[in-house]
Amino acid sequence: MAGLQRFITYIYKYDNDEKMENTGFAKFEIRGNICKIEAHIRNISMEQKETTVYLFARKAEIMQGIPVGTMAVSRGCADVRYAFDVNGLVKFGLTMGEMEGLYLPFENQIYLASQWKEGVIKKENFRILEEKAEKEEKEVRNKEKETEKTQAEPKRKAEEEHTPQPVMEKGGRQDLKILPQQEESRQEEKRGDESGKTERNGEGESGQPIQATELPLEEFFCVNGWDGIFRKLRLKLELLYPFEGQDIECVKMQLGDLRELPKKYWSIGNNSFLLHGFFNYRHIIFGQQEENGKKQYFIGVPGVFQNQERIMATMFGFPDFRTAKTAEYKTGNFGYWYRLF
Repeated sequence: MAGLQRFITYIYKYDNDEKMENTGFAKFEIRGNICKIEAHIRNISMEQKETTVYLFARKAEIMQGIPVGTMAVSRGCADVRYAFDVNGLVKFGLTMGEMEGLYLPFENQIYLASQWKEGVIKKENFRILEEKAEKEEKEVRNKEKETEKTQAEPKRKAEEEHTPQPVMEKGGRQDLKILPQQEESRQEEKRGDESGKTERNGEGESGQPIQATELPLEEFFCVNGWDGIFRKLRLKLELLYPFEGQDIECVKMQLGDLRELPKKYWSIGNNSFLLHGFFNYRHIIFGQQEENGKKQYFIGVPGVFQNQERIMATMFGFPDFRTAKTAEYKTGNFGYWYRLF
């Protein structure tokens, strides 16, 4: 796999297989053989403290899950970053190109999932995929057990023929004695049933994960410059990519969040044009874009492009406009008026 690939996949909550609200997103970056996954979850309102992050591919409608690692959940929010060599998927018999989405199981019938290839998402369709070597070893062990069982059957029958029959007591109760061989056989059958159920339902053990390394999230003991401010905000606010087809990452802000900017910019919260856009759409954005290899940061005010609006935006310091969806003309389209810092 050569070159660089980047894409975003949105994560949704499912309850009894019914698709509910959006709960976050994951960002993928594949450079050469290294894949980086950055996942962010918000406001899932569940007490579970941890879940497993799975990549999945489909075979027919079966979602074959490969565990990447765990994700800690605190107060309904979670953030994690992983990096792994895509060649590690070979031991599961798959490639990165065959992956179709993410699956994060939670309690009861609730789970989170995303997909970048269309298909049916159902909890009952999810299976944890084993490594080829592990699967083959298990099959060999099962065959050996079956052979031992087959060889032991004549001996067991012979022993049973010489085993005294249960004696009926006066009250009708049988004094049953379970032979050690019978007890061992029962326990083995019970373990086999439980193991089969775990494999069918995709519950219990999380499976053998790929060799993924969890990357540290940014630390902000020292926040310097716009880059540090943006990294701090992206960890505590809702992340979004509001411009279709463009890799421009933004955070959704409330007026109070402007206090995270350098003090000399706090007065922007009193800007009449910004307040007009905020009270119409209940948010503003703070974003990062890259121009000629240089990062730029901006505040965006939501609105619809009209000539009169353009005049007002320019007067109040927001001279540029970018449409949310790709459009030939700006007029009449929703987007954001913005100013660079």
